[in-house]
Amino acid sequence: MNMIDDLGILNQQIAKLEEQARTIKQALIARGVGSYNGESFFAEVQEYDRENISAPLVRKFGDAGFVAQVTQIQHIKAVVVKPLGL
Repeated sequence: MNMIDDLGILNQQIAKLEEQARTIKQALIARGVGSYNGESFFAEVQEYDRENISAPLVRKFGDAGFVAQVTQIQHIKAVVVKPLGL
């Protein structure tokens, strides 16, 4: 195997693990806010508000200068792995 295939296999395994984690988190959230103990770990279910600024509304109601001031640009380097014709 080469490193491209290794990365693809790892990505598939991670996706499966993330799905398992989502399922467990949903079950814990269903129990409600609080702390829950396992044998080696504990989990805390929290509930809180998160504030976000609406980018479409900033663009709609702000002038170009304001939008430029509040826009952060990040240079991203990414690797995208997809299966070959499977």
